[in-house]
Formats: sequence, C-alpha cells, structure tokens
Amino acid sequence: MSYELEWADLPEPAAAARERFQAWVDSGMPSEQAQTCAEPWFALQEAFQFDLNIAGMSVCREGMRRVGMSFQAEPQPFPVWPFEGLEDWRAADQSRRDAYEAAERAVLSQSVPGQIGIPEFKLRSNDSWLVSPKEIEQALDRYEASPAELRAELEADELWCDWLGWLRETVTHGGFRVG
Repeated sequence: MSYELEWADLPEPAAAARERFQAWVDSGMPSEQAQTCAEPWFALQEAFQFDLNIAGMSVCREGMRRVGMSFQAEPQPFPVWPFEGLEDWRAADQSRRDAYEAAERAVLSQSVPGQIGIPEFKLRSNDSWLVSPKEIEQALDRYEASPAELRAELEADELWCDWLGWLRETVTHGGFRVG
C-alpha cells in the first residue's frame, strides 16, 4: 500500500490538468485520450505531492502519536453507493452524481468536534481524506509545545523532518488529500 498525499488547493495549470485527469479516470479511461488527459497531470504532479509507502506512513503516524499531533476516532460512514455499477454512474443524470459526490466530500472532509490535531483514520487509508489546514495547524502547534528532547529525537529521522516540512507547506495550500 502506498500513500500519495496531494495539496488540496492546486495552482494553475496543475489544477486544470488534475481535473482533466480525474474526468478521464471517471470516464473509464479510453486509451486514445491518455496523452491529452493523463500526461499533462503526470508532468506536473510531483511538485504538489508527498509519497509514502506503508512503512513510512507508519513512522509518521507513530511520531505524531508520541507528541499528541493526532488522535484516535471513528470516521462517519461513507454514503451508500446509489448506483448499480459504473455504467449506471456514467449514464446517471449529472445532478444525481453531484449529490453523491457532495455527500462523499462531506465525509472525506469531516472533522471531529472537541478534538485537536489530525484524526488518525485520515492517515490509515488512501481513501482521499482531506486533512484541513486547521487540523494541520493544531497538529504543528502540539508538536512545537512538546518537549525539546522528544522533538530532537524525532528530528534525527530525515523522513520525520520531510513530513514536518510537508505539513508546514500544506497549511497554505488548503491542506492535503490522502490518496
């Protein structure tokens, strides 16, 4: 399993390339469109992503736990898929697809009232969770308030330093999506 983390708010032309790519994926990916739909996004994406394998994400989650940057919680359930299959999805009225996507976005961007930091469920799967700037800021505040000795221990790991840099960067880009 891998995690492709991506800025939530992409600048142009990356945002348009990402949107074309996603529309291509949603359409069933006809191969004759690959060059015009996928390649522009692939050429731009690296600057806006942070990739981790399962072991790397485990290291980041453990460090976050140790300094109180994250918390355990149960996510709200995803909406029930109201379509009979992909063909039904593609043939459905746009308003029906939009309603489902809005319900799904609400779940993916959920926060947990009364908690501080990032809910760990957003970092345990690559289900397109949105980690908000507020959650990231709270997590970074917790990190800065943790004991200097613990921060020094964590910062001896290059991956941890890269992770902190990613978190700091994404605060000003709408947070990030976990994919």
